[in-house]
Amino acid sequence: GLLPMNLSGAVIALCLLASAHAALPGAQFANVAAPASALSAAPAHKSSLERSVASIFPVHAVTNTVLGVPVTEASTFALSLLATSPGFKDFVHFFSTGYGLSMAAMASFAMGSTMITTPAALVHNFGCAVHGGRLAHFVATRESWKSRDQRLQELEGKYDTAKRAKVWVAYSALYALMFTPCLAHIRNPAFANSLVPKPIRGPLVAGGLAIQWTGILVETLADNAKQAHKKGLKEGNKRDTWLDKGLYSKTRHPNYLGEAMVHMGSLLAGAPAITGTLQAAGAAIGTAGITFSLMASVKKYDAIAQKKYGGNKRYKEWVANTGGILPKI
Repeated sequence: GLLPMNLSGAVIALCLLASAHAALPGAQFANVAAPASALSAAPAHKSSLERSVASIFPVHAVTNTVLGVPVTEASTFALSLLATSPGFKDFVHFFSTGYGLSMAAMASFAMGSTMITTPAALVHNFGCAVHGGRLAHFVATRESWKSRDQRLQELEGKYDTAKRAKVWVAYSALYALMFTPCLAHIRNPAFANSLVPKPIRGPLVAGGLAIQWTGILVETLADNAKQAHKKGLKEGNKRDTWLDKGLYSKTRHPNYLGEAMVHMGSLLAGAPAITGTLQAAGAAIGTAGITFSLMASVKKYDAIAQKKYGGNKRYKEWVANTGGILPKI
């Protein structure tokens, strides 16, 4: 669903503040990037797990630019604005295909900014790129055969250019904030001035990456299963019914579970690279924003399904035995 305007305003304000801070002439970026002198210290980490996960190779020659463009909060926000701009023609693009394209574009941009960095930072950002690219492709493919429902048609007519501009900036800002952990990791791979205690940095990165990539697998399997189910019903002219097999036998929305895991894992993996309160706030708001959106979507689609299948005994049993996002124990 659409973000409430008070939350949208907070998201926009924080992202613009971070962008302005990063764009100030002579800014040192001390809150988001490791100074060159600190990067050489990466191999000296005492934890063997931290060395293996975050410092396998020497860290040096981090350029932090792509074709002369600095990789900052400002430039990733601008890239997100560009990726979501087709929403002025197709409103749903702002929070569907545009979401995936934004994440993939920002991650690709960040990875292109460095000559040599840690494997963990690259795996982290590559995961974000895979998640975004896969999601954008899935949504585009799904919407190519899915007929637009009445609600989406009403949205197209409800939002004029001025209103779309507000939604455009709000969602682009949210996506940029969601990318904060990845941006911090690629720019501060040696964890200079980290807010996280050194002994837990390695385990936090390793655990975060495991959760992120497991989430990518879960959401991919769930989306593919749902698409195959819907397509089979349509091609066979079968009665519309819900999917309760595979991952859907454990949770009603495993696709949202996977997506939540992607962003929670990203936050954990990038946490040791975060050095300032503004950056930490951005990462927290971005993760909270996508979590709020997923929970709202679960509530919305559960209500729709209840109207369609609520009188079915088997459906009631399925709902009683499954969770909305987390599997019911």
